[in-house]
Amino acid sequence: MKNDVNELVKKENSAFLPVMIALVLIVGSVLYIAFRTMSNRAHAEKWKDYDECGLF
Repeated sequence: MKNDVNELVKKENSAFLPVMIALVLIVGSVLYIAFRTMSNRAHAEKWKDYDECGLF
């Protein structure tokens, strides 16, 4: 009985690390996409006047 409990605890602990890695990757990806979107919008806003005047 005690061995069964130990094996169950080991299985639960071994699943913790991959789940945490996946969550970190997902959160990192969402933050990267949000940052790039804000950066692209700021860049487009900065150069919008130059597009309208025909310099480029």
